[in-house]
Amino acid sequence: MRLSSIARLYRVRIRARLTQELFAVLGIAIGVSLLFSSQVANTSLNGSVERLTNGIVGRMSLQLDARDSHGFEERLLEEVQRLPGVQAAVPVLEQDANVVGPKGQESVDLVGTDPRLARLGGGIARHVSEVGLGSRARVFTLPTEIAERIGATSIRSITIQLGSGSKHALLVPGLLGRGGASLGDSPIALAPLRAVQTLAGLQGRLTSIYLRAAPNRSSLVRAELERIAGDRLNVRPANFATTLFRRAAGPVDQSTSLFSALSALVGFLFAFNALLLTVPQRRSLIEDLHLDGYTRRMIVEVLLLDAFVLGVIASALGLALGELLSQVLFSSDPGYLSFAFPVGEQRIVTAWSVLVAVGGGMLAATVGVLAPLRAEIVERPSRWHARSSPVWRGRTPWMLAAALVCLLATTLILVLSPRSAIVGVLTLTLALLLCLPAAIELVVGASGRLHRLQAGAASYLALIELRSRANRSRSLAIAATGAIAVFGTVSIESARSNLQRGLDASAHGIDSGADVWATLAGKSNSFATSSFIDSSAEALRRVPGVRAVQLYRGSFLDWLDRRVWVLAPPRGAEHPVAASQIVSGNPLQAAARLRAGGWAVISKAIASERGLRIGDAFTLPSPRPTTLRVAALSTNLGWSPGAIVLNADDYARGWSSTDPSAYLIQLTPSASATVVSRRIRATLGPRTALQVETRGARERMHFAQAAQGLSRLTQIRSLVLIAAILAMAAAMGAMIWQRRARLADMKVDGFSRVVLWRALLWETAALLGVGCALGAVFGLYGQLLLGRALAVVNGFPVIEATPLPVALGSFALITAVAVAIVAVPGYLAARVRPSISFPE
Repeated sequence: MRLSSIARLYRVRIRARLTQELFAVLGIAIGVSLLFSSQVANTSLNGSVERLTNGIVGRMSLQLDARDSHGFEERLLEEVQRLPGVQAAVPVLEQDANVVGPKGQESVDLVGTDPRLARLGGGIARHVSEVGLGSRARVFTLPTEIAERIGATSIRSITIQLGSGSKHALLVPGLLGRGGASLGDSPIALAPLRAVQTLAGLQGRLTSIYLRAAPNRSSLVRAELERIAGDRLNVRPANFATTLFRRAAGPVDQSTSLFSALSALVGFLFAFNALLLTVPQRRSLIEDLHLDGYTRRMIVEVLLLDAFVLGVIASALGLALGELLSQVLFSSDPGYLSFAFPVGEQRIVTAWSVLVAVGGGMLAATVGVLAPLRAEIVERPSRWHARSSPVWRGRTPWMLAAALVCLLATTLILVLSPRSAIVGVLTLTLALLLCLPAAIELVVGASGRLHRLQAGAASYLALIELRSRANRSRSLAIAATGAIAVFGTVSIESARSNLQRGLDASAHGIDSGADVWATLAGKSNSFATSSFIDSSAEALRRVPGVRAVQLYRGSFLDWLDRRVWVLAPPRGAEHPVAASQIVSGNPLQAAARLRAGGWAVISKAIASERGLRIGDAFTLPSPRPTTLRVAALSTNLGWSPGAIVLNADDYARGWSSTDPSAYLIQLTPSASATVVSRRIRATLGPRTALQVETRGARERMHFAQAAQGLSRLTQIRSLVLIAAILAMAAAMGAMIWQRRARLADMKVDGFSRVVLWRALLWETAALLGVGCALGAVFGLYGQLLLGRALAVVNGFPVIEATPLPVALGSFALITAVAVAIVAVPGYLAARVRPSISFPE
């Protein structure tokens, strides 16, 4: 057929099913938007770090890197510059800092370097020569967005909290403005090397040396650097920060992708079910085309135009909606990852993200249009009328057998391969849909038996409609929409709640080590990973109400491609690791071993990667390599790359430093934490960079941070819930509106408006009830699959709890709200005039 003929035929018949087509467009658009927005969020998270790193290091190829913030002697720079094959070397000193302005404060990574970085670095570095990197002046620059947030938009003196004290430096804003070669809102501050050395009290020390090797000399240069580094420094590619961040963000990306894929699947199933509502119209169209002599190929061409138009319109709408979601709902907020990496919120949209989303939308439209009509395309019209049984009758045993196979596949994935959780979700969803026809038949049969016991006109009419073969595809669409909605909502919400409980338990276990904490200020130090000089412990011990002051130590440590979190509570800590976080080993024995020294508790993911078991010895790549033994295996304590727990004395030996990362302050039994906290702040003085928090306040902060990290999952669940309710209401409304002629016939037969309205509500409640109930049951199994993937694959602390309240709540909410919404079009349809049933 000519394309113009197909298009003309499409325009003629679209008016008869415009409502159903618009509903299908909306369903596909939801799936496209979820796919697109989740792709953009994950791409932006990794891409922003890569862009930042490349914008600074430029053509540098290698780096000599310290393993802690104290760095190494600057004299190594001259030795590196003299190495054969080294074309250029740039010194760098990085320190965690907190900048305080008139309107607020921000944590930043303060980078000190010299003019060589501006000449040899990337596009971002070349824009900062105006800072005066070769001077010793206390001057620095910030990204424009951060400067605006703290209220410093002009040249002025700004307080910098570095170490345990506060100092002043001159801020020159506007040098790192907006645009492609800018830092965006990445928390980076650039300053002259000498200024940072002075501010940090690290004169003559560096934390990194970036260098560029001559062509074909990289291997030789690397070998010489490793000789200089020995076992105290790291030799890595210049852009290694990108590798570290990808590993850290991997579990976050996987978790988000898993939940987003489930949500997109829900959206596409909404679209498929919406297209099922148009099957009668398309079936009539195919019958007419067959009678008019159209070949199978011509019929397929006509239907493919339907799918193409649906796919194009839905994909365009989905991309627009996804763009909005990626900015408002699925932002690339790095969350807790910003504690260890200088990453901000930057949006990066790639062609791949667009192609994946559009491809998914076009596939959903094509399958949704052709799959329900595959038999009608092949068979002759005379055979359709010979079918008197429902489309699935006679196939129910086979469908149940297939569902059992899908459930078995899901179980095998749950037990043997949690990494394939997305496949498990697909097989579980397929099992749900295969069980649905049998469940509908069971409910219809039970309704018939109940009706014989207690007859009623409304329930009788509802039963007739449920048994009608003409309505079977529509009934299946309605029930499937409710089933998938509750399934997705229960699976996502239950898994999110279990993860939230695990993260809260981890935070409580760590924060309960003291009544009051004193740590360096700044969001990036939420994990107490920045050290300071111990100059106040003795004064704090004399504060009234203080029973004891202990030194806590901790930091981030790069171990191969993981930036692990090292926690070092005092040797005398009663519970150095919460028992709920131990996944292998005896918690009491592990605590005793940590107090004895020479032992460490490490995350199971790290142990599996290194082939370590309890009792095995390993060498921790600390600034001074330290040999420890594995006391127990734990979760990742909420830090995705993993964690290592040892006592503070072992840490001091491995880091060759007694500087604490926090004061753990124990109070006398009768002391008030709030009152003593005020006394501690007064003792520390107004110029201190330390912040004082009670245990309760610190726990609430960590609970809020955990909730923020899981906010995307909550948003996905809410979006699925809202879309489900609207989808079911629209589907039922469209189906009811199409029945006005039949309702008019019933009025002619003597049934009142109220009886018809109640019959419609009975039918709606029955379909949604069976679908939502089955979805809730399968959702309980789905949360087991998602929870195991989070715990085993990503190492997150997950605490299982009975998800029955979530399942019952989702079932009741979706069913009740959808029925309530349907009551309006049902009432309007029941008011139809009887004259509609008479032909003109």
